[in-house]
Formats: sequence, structure tokens, C-alpha cells
Amino acid sequence: MMKYVKMIKKGDILIVLLLIIGSFLPLGLFTYQQAMANQTDLKAVVKADGEIMYVFNLVDDGQTETYRYHDEDGHENIIVRTGDSVTITEANCSDQVCVRMGDIRKVGETNLCLPHKLLVEVQSDQPLETPNEIDVIS
Repeated sequence: MMKYVKMIKKGDILIVLLLIIGSFLPLGLFTYQQAMANQTDLKAVVKADGEIMYVFNLVDDGQTETYRYHDEDGHENIIVRTGDSVTITEANCSDQVCVRMGDIRKVGETNLCLPHKLLVEVQSDQPLETPNEIDVIS
């Protein structure tokens, strides 16, 4: 065992420590971007087949807003905004996964009804980065 310990040099330890510290860099960047996005006005966008059907403004005003999605194939979903969260409360699909997913309220969270090709996504009004900022790849 001592034979292997003697093979380790100071540079090897430095490289390993830099790699460990560098592995946490994406976590810090994404956490920072998420915190900056949560300080802006949020909206929940309802899309069907990639087409925007309705937009909820997520403000904690204590009010409830309802949107009923219905298409020509008989697919029906009821989407409800309560304060700053959105949920799909009813759907006539067979699996009911979208109903069981619950509330969404943070940037990037989604609720998806695959049989109806319906997507509810929380987005920020402002872009996450400006052209002068350094991106993750730089």
C-alpha cells in the first residue's frame, strides 16, 4: 500500500482537487440563474401541439383563474391558476398522469399531458442572460 502512496505527487493532488471543485461549478451557475429568474414576473404558458393556447400571469393575488382546453378530437383539460401556481385539475385521458403531477410554480417546471399533446410550462418574462454576460460554455 505504501508503494502506491509514494507514487502520488503534489501535482496529482492539485489536479484532483481542481476537478472536484470544478464539478460543482454548473450547480452554482444554474442555482444563480434560477434565483435571478425567480425575481422577475413569471407566466405559465399553455401549449397544444407547440401552439400557444393561453398564458397565465403568475402573481400571488389570491385569485383563481381557469382555462378549459378542448380540441376537435374530444380531448379536454381544465387548467387552474391559484395565486402563483398552476395545475391541471381535470383531464379526460386514460392515465391521469398530468392531474397527479400537482402544482408547478418555478421557472422551468412543466406539466405534460402526453395523450392530448398539451404542455404547461412556467417561464420568465425576462431572458436568463443578456448578450454581454458570460454563458455556461465560455
